[in-house]
Amino acid sequence: MFVTASLAACSGSSTTPTTTTPTTPPTNEVLTGSVTAPVSGVLQTAFNPFTVAAGNGTLTLTLTSAVESFPDGTLLPTVTMGMALGSFANGTCTPMANAFTTAQAGSSPQLNGTIAAGAYCVQMSDVTNQLGPVAYAVAVSHY
Repeated sequence: MFVTASLAACSGSSTTPTTTTPTTPPTNEVLTGSVTAPVSGVLQTAFNPFTVAAGNGTLTLTLTSAVESFPDGTLLPTVTMGMALGSFANGTCTPMANAFTTAQAGSSPQLNGTIAAGAYCVQMSDVTNQLGPVAYAVAVSHY
C-alpha cells in the first residue's frame, strides 16, 4: 500500500511534487503502546505521535509486534490490528484518508509513501473484537 501524505502549495504552477531522498540517514523510531479490549461493545484505539523534520521524504510504518493477552493468561502473537497514519494536533490523532490498513506483525512495511514535514501519529485499532489488551510495537522510518 502506498500513502502519499505530501501537500504542495503553488501559485500558478502546474509542476508535480517529487519525492526526494535526503542525504542524511532516516530517523528510525519504535513506538509502543496497548489497545484495550472493547468497552461496552465499543472497539478501542491507541495512538503514538511523531514529528517529521524534512518534507517530501520517504515514510514507512511497520507493525513489528502485536500480542493479545487473553483473560486466562494465554497469548495470541498473530492478532490482526488496524493501523493508520494520521495528523496530530492538540493531543488528537486524526487518521488520513487512504492511509489505513489491517495487518499482523511482520518485517515488511505495511504503509509507506512520501510525506511533508509536520506532526503525525500512528493510530492502532481493534478490528477483531479482541478479548484482551494488545501490546504493539510499530517501527517508523522517516526523514
